[in-house]
Amino acid sequence: MAMYIFQFGFLQPIASIANSQMPIAGFSLLLLFAMLINNGFRVKTYVVISFIIVSVYFLLNAIIKDNTVLIMSIYGEFIVKSFSAFIIASMTVNGDELYNSFLKLSVVNFVAIVLFPFVGFLNSMNYMRFGYAMIPSVIMFFYASFHSKSKKILWVLLTIVSCTLTIIYGSRGPIGILLIFASLLFIFSKKATKLRKFLILSITSISLFTIIKFQLTKKILDYLYFGIGIRSYALEKLKMMITVGFSESSSGRDVMYSYIIQLIKDNPIIGYGIGIVQANLNSTAHNIILQILIESGFIGLIIWIIVWILFMERYIKMSRLQELGLFRVVTLIVSISVGRLLFSSDMWLRPEYWFALSMFISFNYKNIKGGVSI
Repeated sequence: MAMYIFQFGFLQPIASIANSQMPIAGFSLLLLFAMLINNGFRVKTYVVISFIIVSVYFLLNAIIKDNTVLIMSIYGEFIVKSFSAFIIASMTVNGDELYNSFLKLSVVNFVAIVLFPFVGFLNSMNYMRFGYAMIPSVIMFFYASFHSKSKKILWVLLTIVSCTLTIIYGSRGPIGILLIFASLLFIFSKKATKLRKFLILSITSISLFTIIKFQLTKKILDYLYFGIGIRSYALEKLKMMITVGFSESSSGRDVMYSYIIQLIKDNPIIGYGIGIVQANLNSTAHNIILQILIESGFIGLIIWIIVWILFMERYIKMSRLQELGLFRVVTLIVSISVGRLLFSSDMWLRPEYWFALSMFISFNYKNIKGGVSI
């Protein structure tokens, strides 16, 4: 399971040399095949049921709508990328062992891509892929800084270095992921008392006020960009967002969102079906809420909200067992999947999202010592 999440990072050197992401796709299928062999080609019942439901939904869209070829193309990519993640996440694992595997692979992932911004590989990897590939390591290093019993200074240094590289050479999406991650920890952490949470919230509010009041973010970005000479595309976008606004720095998202919202207004109840954005704009919706609304309308959104509420209930239960490591891993995956789908990509084609869904479905909460099996 850990290898599946981190392969999008540690395989990038091979993908860059091949100038293709096919090595990652092939490795995903290899992991899936190995998992099926290890389990005697047996899968859990919910996996089969989910496969049938999603397949029927795609088939109905293909029959009813005009974009049959496009819809089936998305379906094929969904099966290879996202449903493979769904199957792998159905594996029965121990929470502590899963956490330790994630921590070990976070180091491998960091070593594999840390030099990308400095050796010219970033052009083949692109800045968006670099940030999203590094962010799981950032989060795991942060965990280790607080929870590991040894080498705390090393983990802190790795956290600082990886986070700095992500912000400078990645996109703005990973910053959103970090904000979601911090919010989940703040809300659901059982170790922090109410007084400590109040102090954290107060200090954060004062810090934000100070940063905004004295334009510290702009000054820091100007120093990095002009003073040190770090002319990364990510810093350009951050500077543009602060100085001229979100619309001008949104890479066309404002125009896309306006177009999608207008289509939603014209057919708000049932939507237009899968692939409508790709067919009209040759792009993905870049926002999961808008995608659900334009594809399946408010009916689809209500269904997904019900699913999210049920999974939130399970997430709250997981938070009570966070000492086992499972809560930390799930928080990482939820932060990455939600953070990415709020600003980019397509919900059918994001493996992390379906990985998280599968983990929630398979979660079996037991209020006993030794606690959780999934």
